[in-house]
Amino acid sequence: MTRRPAAGLCDRCHHQRLVPNTRGSVFSLCERSRSDPAYPRYPRLPVRSCRGFEVRDDEAPR
Repeated sequence: MTRRPAAGLCDRCHHQRLVPNTRGSVFSLCERSRSDPAYPRYPRLPVRSCRGFEVRDDEAPR
């Protein structure tokens, strides 16, 4: 299994989707980019601040 670099906020964001390629790399896709062109499809990592960040359901405190 290949370790991928930390993606910063994206690793905890509801809008992140991990996209593997055929050579074993994994890319962090921002799903917000589909509806808002202000967000890059594949942001430069690590992301340290993002106005669209929303914590993933599995990361939310209970």
